[in-house]
Amino acid sequence: MFKRLDDVPEEHRLSNYAERYANADPWSEFLVTELLPTHNSYQFKQTARQAARRWKEHVQARGRHHALATPGDVESWCAALLDEVAVQTVYKTHWAKLERFYEWLRWHTDHPHVYNPFLMAAANREAAGTVWETKMELRDQ
Repeated sequence: MFKRLDDVPEEHRLSNYAERYANADPWSEFLVTELLPTHNSYQFKQTARQAARRWKEHVQARGRHHALATPGDVESWCAALLDEVAVQTVYKTHWAKLERFYEWLRWHTDHPHVYNPFLMAAANREAAGTVWETKMELRDQ
């Protein structure tokens, strides 16, 4: 497991796959095949769509596809969310779904992902680390 983007060999960095993902929407595939079948509530579906919309807008504004983020993208997204809502809301409503999306990409054979930028950001960044600490606190309760 890579802890920092600098540790990832250049040939395995997600930025190399921009052309491959230009017209792809792996989030929709993840949503339909993995996330929604395990959660039937209307509220969960709405928050999943909201999290994806905000994530896609954020990463696109930074010049990347939503499946090809950097830890810096995650950090800036977390910082913006933490300015708006409580850290538990950031974790439960946004982070949990997107961290799971990146883990799905990492283990899905159709995707070249060998690292999770959410985990890298959690280990090395301030705002993302705050969200991660909340995840650990909630897990321990």
